[in-house]
Amino acid sequence: MALSAHRGRGPGKVFGLLAAAFALSVVVIALLGEFGLPDRVTAVLVIMITVVVYAVMGVVARTLSLSDFYVAGRTVSAGFNGMATAAAMLASAGFLGIAGAFYAGETAGLALSVGWAGGLAVLAIAVAPYYRKSGAVTLPDFLAVRFGNPLVRILGIVVLLACSLPLLAAAIVVAGRVAGASLHIDPTTAVAAVCMVLLFSSLFGGMRGVTLAAGAQAIVILIGVVTPALVYSLQLYGLPIPQLTYGDAMAQNALADAASLTLFSTGGLPDGGLDGFNLFALALSIVGGVVCLPHVLARSGTTRGIADARLSAGWALLVVAVVASTAPAFAAFAKSAILAEVVGTELADLPAWLFDYGADGLVRVCGDAITTVAAISTACGASAVVNGLAPGDIAIAAEVVTLGFADITGLPYVLTALIAAAVLAAALGTAGAVAMALGAPAGHDFYTMLVNRRAPAGRRLFIARLFLILFVAAGGWLAASAPEDALAIAFASPSLAAAGFFPAVILGIWWRRTTFRGAAVGMIAGFGVTAAYVLMLRAGSIAPLPIVGLTDGLSAAAAAIFGVPIGLAVTVIVSLVGAAPSDARIAVVDAIRRPSPDPVLEDHAV
Repeated sequence: MALSAHRGRGPGKVFGLLAAAFALSVVVIALLGEFGLPDRVTAVLVIMITVVVYAVMGVVARTLSLSDFYVAGRTVSAGFNGMATAAAMLASAGFLGIAGAFYAGETAGLALSVGWAGGLAVLAIAVAPYYRKSGAVTLPDFLAVRFGNPLVRILGIVVLLACSLPLLAAAIVVAGRVAGASLHIDPTTAVAAVCMVLLFSSLFGGMRGVTLAAGAQAIVILIGVVTPALVYSLQLYGLPIPQLTYGDAMAQNALADAASLTLFSTGGLPDGGLDGFNLFALALSIVGGVVCLPHVLARSGTTRGIADARLSAGWALLVVAVVASTAPAFAAFAKSAILAEVVGTELADLPAWLFDYGADGLVRVCGDAITTVAAISTACGASAVVNGLAPGDIAIAAEVVTLGFADITGLPYVLTALIAAAVLAAALGTAGAVAMALGAPAGHDFYTMLVNRRAPAGRRLFIARLFLILFVAAGGWLAASAPEDALAIAFASPSLAAAGFFPAVILGIWWRRTTFRGAAVGMIAGFGVTAAYVLMLRAGSIAPLPIVGLTDGLSAAAAAIFGVPIGLAVTVIVSLVGAAPSDARIAVVDAIRRPSPDPVLEDHAV
């Protein structure tokens, strides 16, 4: 299947038809549901339609070309690449977490939204066009092109592995949980199935296959996120624009003591318990992470031209803006429904979803996960029997705001399945992009550039595919054996990527005096300090670092707030102390920054 207009029919028409076909399928399944189609069958149909499409696209995109495998032939249009970028960066933890963050408090959700939007803006303006101009295949490859030394390539591979492998495992965790809950399969089988889908969508076509699948995933995400909120907004306010009506819901919620409704965290998702400085630091850390996360930046290398790399970030921002602006509607509408249907209701009339999610440990009433009315009476006492539940008695897990939205608001079950398909698409989109971001450096930077430069194309492609299989297997093993650790570290991945890559990338492009020694030592210092802080916090070896007058303890997810400045300072100092870059290095910097359509390394992906 072609990725650009000059290579066949172009993706616009094909994916427009795909979106229409998917929407029609959901409508048909919804009608069948009204005539008695079991909920379990509904979920299987909605989810399996999307999963099969992703797998088929990966197989259809099979290739024997190194350029297609690594960078999709550099033929992806700006708009389509923007959709693929959005699918890659809407990591499932972030997609689930942002609605939960808005539920916990508007400031937490705003921090995540600002981080996403700001990161894409900085990417479009300061990095993406120059990354594409370099002709690099991967982020470590870009550093090697810029600084002309294998040491920065090796350090780039190490940092990339550290921040990307937990992210891959976390995406597999979430995809496995959603698939397991929706399709009623055990967790181990669900993780194995997710890994198989990942391999089908990435192994045969590489970046080309991932790009095609990501386009479909972006469509499913948009439809799955917007439709339930749109339907509820139309049902409640008569206006199918949830971004305009959720303000009314918020106003009504404020009068009904919605602030007492609480949220709790599961597996690293935000629970709104961050203070103002942590939220500020989190937003900045996400900005730096979006700019330098290898699987996001890699998308800039697939566009048809340098200008398209900048435009694609703009298209990605549009898709992300739709999702981010719908998230507060999910939160406001969910609160409104809970206040109307749960708070003050006689215990015998409480909705079934309260007990269903309670059985999974995702809803707590008076501090306990409840499954029966009798359990509520025991946990809450006589006041609940007489007066019903109070807002402060009810706490839900962060992911329930999204995954349970249709159940909470009383919408048809097909919309629950549609939301699950969207979350699964976000998880698979991230996982596919991250798997390629891991496999490409292993095949290109490690094997081809460091081990065997004379290897024939067929062997290089085989090695890259072998590494891809190994990384997916490693991600699946981590997802099955240590899911909570994977989720917690993945939430800090933007900080790890920002601390390790941001100083070298930004200074490498915009400061000609930057040397390879400065970049290397800066990467070691910034990433080393940040990674040590994140890991020691996770292990419980240290308490969160207090900053006098600002915060009682810095979150691991916001650790780039000190990691990036350390990396920048060390890079500048070491660069100034050492010898100036050679004329050849200065020429490379000037070539990367020169506004011409010719890349620095024309055939570097071949």
